[in-house]
Amino acid sequence: MRTTLRYMLPTTLTLLAVTSSFALDGNSAPDALNWAFRFASAIVSDPKDMGKAQAAVVWDYASAGAWGEAIDAADRVEGWRRGTSYADLATAMAKVGRRDEARVLIAKAEAFRPTITGWQNPRIAAHVANAWAALGELDKAEGLASAVALEDAQQYAGRTAATVASGLAAQGNYDGATAELDRLAGAKDIDDAWWRAAGYVEIARQPSIPREKRLAALASARSAADSIPTWKKAEALESIADEYRKQGLAKEAREAVAEAERILVALPDTMPIKAPLLSNCARAWGELGKKQRARELLRRVEALAPTVQPIERPAVYANAAASFAALGDGASAKRLYGTALDEAGSLVNARPRALAVVEICRSMGRAGVALDAETRGRLDTLYAGLKDPW
Repeated sequence: MRTTLRYMLPTTLTLLAVTSSFALDGNSAPDALNWAFRFASAIVSDPKDMGKAQAAVVWDYASAGAWGEAIDAADRVEGWRRGTSYADLATAMAKVGRRDEARVLIAKAEAFRPTITGWQNPRIAAHVANAWAALGELDKAEGLASAVALEDAQQYAGRTAATVASGLAAQGNYDGATAELDRLAGAKDIDDAWWRAAGYVEIARQPSIPREKRLAALASARSAADSIPTWKKAEALESIADEYRKQGLAKEAREAVAEAERILVALPDTMPIKAPLLSNCARAWGELGKKQRARELLRRVEALAPTVQPIERPAVYANAAASFAALGDGASAKRLYGTALDEAGSLVNARPRALAVVEICRSMGRAGVALDAETRGRLDTLYAGLKDPW
């Protein structure tokens, strides 16, 4: 599974380096995520889309600290992604010290994996390796990750290096972790550059490593990002900026966000990823105290939304709404979430309509937005309308 380091889940990066962007009390699952999983599970016409959407919500539950709901949802994920969901939950639990529960989930992933054939089987194994790395079980992580890499070196070599580095970092072995990632230096494959940057960010997040070494790892992540092309570099820079901010390095954070913004502004307006990543930039500016700049960027995002494909439009509005919520502008967030639901409701076929609502509800859940009676009513109506044509 590839994810971003931060807010979204459109394309890339690794669970090794994911952090929670939730502003929620993890003692109970946010209501919006329950709706997201309900809509995801309604996509009966396309089991692949169903499983992908369900797995995304499982990770959202985990990021919210809603562990019971996450495990229950993982048990219901359709297809091979059930295995990766178990493994990803194990990774998340390991990172918050719930080690025994993480081991139980690894066992569930490994018991499920033999039921899956084809390329999906090693994909599950790669996620299990991540979980072992998060537990600091380096021998198990390295053995499994290396076996996966033997099957497809081009796809998994970078991931294997990042997994091993993560395990070493979890043990406090900074030199070993960085040496593992340095093996990817100069690699021409985009994925290798991506995993190298992700691995350094993971090292920077390890509390057991001295601060000066964590900052050095973060500087290496910033350097590695220069090898990532186009908008993917911007996506990486946003996450690196977030870590700079958390480490108290506001100047470096601002520089990284500014560069990400420059890259994104130059993209064609019709490129689907442009508006969501600009929303993330706006959120980053807000976190850095630049709220006016954040609002200006969000106005630009809102102007871009009508130019993207109708199927992408609900998620664009929802992500902008979440950024407004992060700025404390509840009125703008509510308005744009309403627009997102309008756009979702206008989609003719039920499958894209359901997927759009999944993304809207996930966004509301991540933003900690409480559902009012009007929104619940709209969701009820949209759910009832999920029928042919799919």
